[in-house]
Amino acid sequence: MLVIRAQPYSRSSFEGTSAEMTARLIEKVFTFVFDVFAISVAFFTTFWLRYWSGLFPETYNPALEFSGYLVPMAVLGGAWIVLFFLTGLYRDWYKESRLDEFFVVSRTVLFGIFLLFLMISADELIAFAKTGSPPTLLSRTQVVTLFTYGGCMLFFATGIRFTMHTILGLLFSRGIGVSNVLIIGATVEGAALARDIDRYPHLGYTLRGFVDDDGRKKGAEVEGKEVLGTYSDLPHIIKRENISGIIISHVSTSANEILKIVNYCGEARVTVYMVPTLIDVITGHLKTHQLFGVPLMVLLQDHMPAWQAQIKRLMDIVVSSGILLLGAPLWLLTALAIKLTSKGPAVFRQERIGRNGKPFIMMKFRSMYQDAEKRTGPVWATEDDPRITPLGKFLRKTRLDEIPQFINVLKGEMSLVGPRPERAYFIEQLRKEIPWYVRRIKMKPGITGWAQVKHKYDETIEDVKQKVLYDLYYFENMSIGLDIKIIVRTLLVVFTGKGAH
Repeated sequence: MLVIRAQPYSRSSFEGTSAEMTARLIEKVFTFVFDVFAISVAFFTTFWLRYWSGLFPETYNPALEFSGYLVPMAVLGGAWIVLFFLTGLYRDWYKESRLDEFFVVSRTVLFGIFLLFLMISADELIAFAKTGSPPTLLSRTQVVTLFTYGGCMLFFATGIRFTMHTILGLLFSRGIGVSNVLIIGATVEGAALARDIDRYPHLGYTLRGFVDDDGRKKGAEVEGKEVLGTYSDLPHIIKRENISGIIISHVSTSANEILKIVNYCGEARVTVYMVPTLIDVITGHLKTHQLFGVPLMVLLQDHMPAWQAQIKRLMDIVVSSGILLLGAPLWLLTALAIKLTSKGPAVFRQERIGRNGKPFIMMKFRSMYQDAEKRTGPVWATEDDPRITPLGKFLRKTRLDEIPQFINVLKGEMSLVGPRPERAYFIEQLRKEIPWYVRRIKMKPGITGWAQVKHKYDETIEDVKQKVLYDLYYFENMSIGLDIKIIVRTLLVVFTGKGAH
């Protein structure tokens, strides 16, 4: 059995590559600005064609002032931006083909025009629902205007985005905003990938070198790039070379080898690609991406679509605000009861590790006696833990001790649903026992999660191992639907007082 050596826990190892993050932020800002410009130009062009150009005699009116249409243009523009946002058009497109983006933009525009058609026809459709009389949906003039507007939106929204990404490709070709990558495997396949990276600089990748587990290859050159070290050197190489992506160039059927690679680089904010096996492609276990014409899988990627991630954040804000505001009198009474029944502050604050290893101060209603760990040090809670106050047992059973964490949710440090945040001390210990434990840190921690509704409080290392499996299941299946299911099951725990089984 292969034993994987765990690397020392380090917060700095979670720091992202600032150059790539800045490049991605610039891309999103540029995309937003170009979209606003495209939407405005599409509206003005529609107005010009219909009223000023003379191409449509029935609506020709050169005296009509455009200034009277500025408010409708602003309202429609805002609606289009929201629709683009929800359909994932502000995700990272720099790795994807222009044709893929064209289809997504086109689909979004057509859907938006359909929604606009329904809004314009709303009165007739309501009357049809009430009386059953055949509706007169749109006049000929309205239909022509809607088609003209749709055509202009399609042309400018796709054309300007294509232009913008062409400009970004030129910047990438000149080394501006590129992502540094490593190739795992100084092999024939690795050499072919290196040639492709050099052949397509507009995709925004710069190869910094190779890593190979054969120590005899260290220092050698493949396609003009140095073999920088072995798998165990990955943490140092990633930090030194500011690496944002790692490509496993060879098809590996060894789970231990993949685990070994991911374990060495897993705490850094890097994307890990690998060539899929035939079984992976047939069964569809992992989504493949085309990179340099080579199908690659992204290991442990964020599986929630961008539009769902934004809805998830909106849910976090709305639900947390509602609970904190509507329940404020009850929370004040809870805090008072804690103060009256035991010494110490009503709210317990403790540093926990958040997404990508960023520490934050988590808040809870205090359920233990003050300085409960002063003698014992950090230990797991047990079923009849003497450190827990009588009131604290009730708060824990009903999960009411978690209420102050809604403040953490509002601040963006936590989410409603996700793996529970842990202390650095326990992460240090657990990662030695469970090689995949730090995978949880790729997710934003939550007040509740799949592990919490499926399993009881952690009392032993076996409990933790079981919860890690549940957390990884959630990571691979993240969706708004699963979040709602978890929230409903959590509410059942709160209202019935029955813990997870």
